[in-house]
Amino acid sequence: MAVSPVMNNGSSSPTSTGTGSSAADLSQSFMELLVAQMQNQDPTNPMDNNQLTSQLAQFNTAAGVEKLNSTLGDVGLIVNSMQQMNAAQWVGRTVYIEGDSTVSNKEGGNKDFGFSLDSDADKVTVTLTDEQGNAYTADVKGAKAGPNKYSLDDLENFKPSDPTVDETSIFKVTFTASNENGSVPKVTSLKKGTVESVSFTNGGAQLQLGLDGTAPIGKVYLIE
Repeated sequence: MAVSPVMNNGSSSPTSTGTGSSAADLSQSFMELLVAQMQNQDPTNPMDNNQLTSQLAQFNTAAGVEKLNSTLGDVGLIVNSMQQMNAAQWVGRTVYIEGDSTVSNKEGGNKDFGFSLDSDADKVTVTLTDEQGNAYTADVKGAKAGPNKYSLDDLENFKPSDPTVDETSIFKVTFTASNENGSVPKVTSLKKGTVESVSFTNGGAQLQLGLDGTAPIGKVYLIE
């Protein structure tokens, strides 16, 4: 016999507790209906114990999942708070985030560049374009998946010729990647920045990079 709500015959009536929206409230309502059903069941057609046990187990499982979700939510808040506090230690550190990169031989200029690959690449072609629009290419062999960092000194055998590099030279850096089997790994250009300060928002910690703008922690590919 299936368990079903019982009409009030004056001998017994379940009391309503809670809002009915949580697993605990639903379980309480189920128990009240069960008691009422047992009090008013037909003696010649008693309730099915197996069905009652199965339904009670389902309510207990729902209550357990609800408690687990609440616990995981609390753990997530703690981890997020720890992550934000740790971000304060990044002040003064160098980070690489997605963005256009430039290199320069000027005093105090940036001589490093980086890119990130979604898979290993047999060859990454690095193109330096000067302020007059002249382009010079050199190849980096055997780059691995993930962030990769190089400097101007790592590049050689430029085509069509070596670029003119002096104390006033500024080059925009772009990349293309390829493999001998014809596949084309995705390459993401990374720009270098220095963390000047860290701000905290509801969305998480934001790294303040001065002229390079801001970046959330999740957008950092590499930290030095």
